[in-house]
Amino acid sequence: MAKVTGEGTIVQLEKDKPKSKCRKWQLRVPIGLDPRTGKYKTRTRRVSDMNFTQAKKALRDFIEELEHDEVQGRASYTFEEYCQRFLEVRAAKKEVAATTLKRQEWQFKAACRHIGKANLASITPSMLDDMYIAMLRGDTLSGRPSSGSYVNQIHDNIALVFEQAVKEEILVKNPCCAANPPKMDTREKRAMKPEQVAALIEGVDPTVPRELAYLIGITMGLRRGEICGLSWGDIDFERGIVDVSHSFDGLGHLKETKTKAGMRLLPLPEVTRDALLAQKEAQAAQFARTNQWRRPEEGYLEQTEDTPVIATHYGERVTPGSLSRWWSLDRARFGLDGWSFHELRHSYLTLLALNGVHPKVMQELAGHYSSQITMDIYTHVNMDAKKEAVATVSKIF
Repeated sequence: MAKVTGEGTIVQLEKDKPKSKCRKWQLRVPIGLDPRTGKYKTRTRRVSDMNFTQAKKALRDFIEELEHDEVQGRASYTFEEYCQRFLEVRAAKKEVAATTLKRQEWQFKAACRHIGKANLASITPSMLDDMYIAMLRGDTLSGRPSSGSYVNQIHDNIALVFEQAVKEEILVKNPCCAANPPKMDTREKRAMKPEQVAALIEGVDPTVPRELAYLIGITMGLRRGEICGLSWGDIDFERGIVDVSHSFDGLGHLKETKTKAGMRLLPLPEVTRDALLAQKEAQAAQFARTNQWRRPEEGYLEQTEDTPVIATHYGERVTPGSLSRWWSLDRARFGLDGWSFHELRHSYLTLLALNGVHPKVMQELAGHYSSQITMDIYTHVNMDAKKEAVATVSKIF
């Protein structure tokens, strides 16, 4: 609630007219001292088509609105300008990962298509609702209808923008609080049956980097970025342990895992150990072939502790996006057309639950920050087992 510290003033804007003929005014209301400048901070509002008597009433109404915190700020920013400022501040403070900023940038662009030129303070919940409906119908940057889940993500991110504007006292209210975003409609993740998993493991060629990545996903439950971030130095073949401590993102950054829980030591399954050894040998042979036609000034490839496990012919790391594109091309060959890469990880965790692995152990193997994600999988699998047991007994009834 703003603290009004005076009666306010009315400034005549049409200087070339006598006061009795003026119809444009600026209302000024002092709302306390600025601790930095020692001067009064002032909220202003322009009014028109009013005589002086009407302007005085408008001033009284303005003061009442300010005292009850009902007036929205008069921002000088357009929505597009403030989104850009929001991103620049976050980048400077290093509040979030570069990939998160990039994702927010694209989502802000999608929103700016509809409300980018609007004054930040003029945006209403109904304007946001109209934007969401338009996106669902196909009025998007790509020209394709957006899913409810994607529009919901856009809503959550622009809500952060408006919330920041409220904190900076540019706005009084966040219009997203009264908007109605669509519900999440992401398809529920599926888990492969044991025979499907066995067929996938049997079908991959571990000497092909992309196929080794599929094997690691299904036998160890690693995320895409974690697979791409693996180096040979992370694998202790003698002790049979993999050190998962890095992730490689779509912008080409090798960094620590997103959370401390993501940093973990995992036992190396025998089938994965054999596959990794086969890949290491194949990679060394590939580097030797590549070196035959490289010029000395380009440098020669050498397999070291820092060399990526999943690498190109030039020894470069593969991005998570490339891994997903490869999988979309190969999955039909394994009888898994339509399955996402992440469902390899989900299948791994489901198999752990099916075989009675304790949820706490599952959480540590998965690198989940919250046990809730692990418990959701464990409870779902356990409920399916209970239903099968009840169905079996029901036959007797």
